[in-house]
Amino acid sequence: MARQYKTSYKAYSAWNYEKEIEDLNAASEQGWQLVKGGCFHSRFVKNPDVRYRYQIDYCSPDDIGRYIETFREQGWEYVNSTFNGWNYFRKPWDPALPEEEYEIFTDRESLREMNGRWVRFALGLGIALGLFTVIWIIRMILTPQLPILAQLIVYAAIAVMLLRGALIMRNPDSSKSRRGDGRLLAVYLLVVVLGTAATVWLGVARPGFNTNMISESLSEPMVDNRVNEFEVKYKDNYYIDLKIDAKAPFTFSIVDEAGEEVFTTTAEHFEESGIKQKLSKGHYWLSMSCDDGYDMNFSIE
Repeated sequence: MARQYKTSYKAYSAWNYEKEIEDLNAASEQGWQLVKGGCFHSRFVKNPDVRYRYQIDYCSPDDIGRYIETFREQGWEYVNSTFNGWNYFRKPWDPALPEEEYEIFTDRESLREMNGRWVRFALGLGIALGLFTVIWIIRMILTPQLPILAQLIVYAAIAVMLLRGALIMRNPDSSKSRRGDGRLLAVYLLVVVLGTAATVWLGVARPGFNTNMISESLSEPMVDNRVNEFEVKYKDNYYIDLKIDAKAPFTFSIVDEAGEEVFTTTAEHFEESGIKQKLSKGHYWLSMSCDDGYDMNFSIE
């Protein structure tokens, strides 16, 4: 039994929307008519008895009803709109009519006006993401760690993609910059998806705990008292906030599976935030030691 509906999963860049129009026209010629256009997928119904020519406009009008009516008066049937402002229209194809009949932008000025609407949106978002990129670069310099690097790559990739698109859309007559655009867009999207997934996993997989201990005195010395076993799932820089307030020398250490101290400090009074410690994959313990009875306030995050 022949399929009545199908879904096409394709991504098109805003600055190369003409490619999507070409594909919609080709699908219509093959008997597949658009039901709903989308950013990453479109829905079609099989109807070989009609053929359409499609056009796409970028606009988020205040009066959508009047906007659609304006196109209808010019012979265009409204199909649907996407959440980010792209609107799909079509007109029955008549081979006797000139190609100009199937253009919604009858002069370069109107085309530039449409492109300009998207350019303003892209520049605003691209600049905002560019600022985020700078902020995360600073964070990467101050506290280098893999989750920050992954998020930085995502922000930078989206910002570069939008700014590149804005430059192309400012000159609708230029086609040189669009060569290989489909493959380049796929690379951008792959970087964003993988970068976002990596950011989430790297953040969730990081060990995190907050330990507070208050003691008045000890009846006997405390030697290598291990608490808070934790697992490090990947090698990276980790940061410790440590506070010690005791009446006798107190030793705090981080001990690995082999019993080796990877970090240690001995003090009666100590307070420091953001202590950088490079840890390899494996299991670790917090270790505390003190020779004499004491009053102590200890916290670590």
